[in-house]
Amino acid sequence: MAQALRRDTPASRRRRTETWILGGLLACPLTGIGPALGSQEQRYTILRGDTEVGVHEVRREVANGQTRVKSSSRIDVRLLGLAVYRFRYEAEELWDQAGLARLEVRVDDDSVPFRLRGERSGEAFAWTSDAGEGRYAKPLFPTNHWNDEVLLQDRVLNTLTGRLNRVDITRAGNETLDLPSGQVKAVRYRYRGDLDLDSWYDDQGQWLGMRFEGRDGSEIRYLCATCRTVAQP
Repeated sequence: MAQALRRDTPASRRRRTETWILGGLLACPLTGIGPALGSQEQRYTILRGDTEVGVHEVRREVANGQTRVKSSSRIDVRLLGLAVYRFRYEAEELWDQAGLARLEVRVDDDSVPFRLRGERSGEAFAWTSDAGEGRYAKPLFPTNHWNDEVLLQDRVLNTLTGRLNRVDITRAGNETLDLPSGQVKAVRYRYRGDLDLDSWYDDQGQWLGMRFEGRDGSEIRYLCATCRTVAQP
C-alpha cells in the first residue's frame, strides 16, 4: 500500500486526543454503557445511475470510552412500478481503545439472508458467518467506511461476504464533490484489488460517499445528504 497514506492527519490527531481523554473509562462493562458523551448521525442518498433507490444511515455514540456504531441500508429498485430488487443491511460495531471489539451484521439481499458475528479475542479478531469462519490479527476494519483509518489498511473484512479482502488503497487527489446538500471539497481514495471502488472524505476524515459498479453493471453511488458543505468560489 502506498506509504503516502501513512501520515499524521488532523482526524488521527483528534482521535488520539479523544482516546486519551476516555481511556480511563475503559474498565466499564460492555453492556449498559450509560449516558452518551456524544453522538452523531449521517444519512446518505443511494443512487443507481441518476435514480435515487435508497438510503444509508450511520449513527455513532461515544460513552464510557467506547464507540457504538449502527449502520443501515435500504434499497428498493422498481421497474414500471414493480419491485425488481430489494436490499436491507444492518451492522452494529463496538469499538474501544484497542480497536474493533465486536461486530454483528444482518443482510437481506433480495430475500437471500446473510449473518456475520465477530468478537475480539486476545490479539486477534475472530468471526463466523454464513460463509464460514475467519480470524485476523489487529487492527481489523470492516467495510463500513465511516472510519477513515481504514485508508491505512491493506486488508478489510467484507461485511457482505464474510471474507477478508486484499486491497490497495491510494489517494487519487482533491476534488469538488456534489452532494445532495451542496458542494464540498473532498479527497478521493481509490480501492483496487478484491474491492474496486472510489471513496471520498473531507480534510477532517468524515466519510462523504463512495462509487462502485453494481452486479448488473450500473453505477452505484452513496452521497452524504447531511454532511456540512462549504460554498465554493
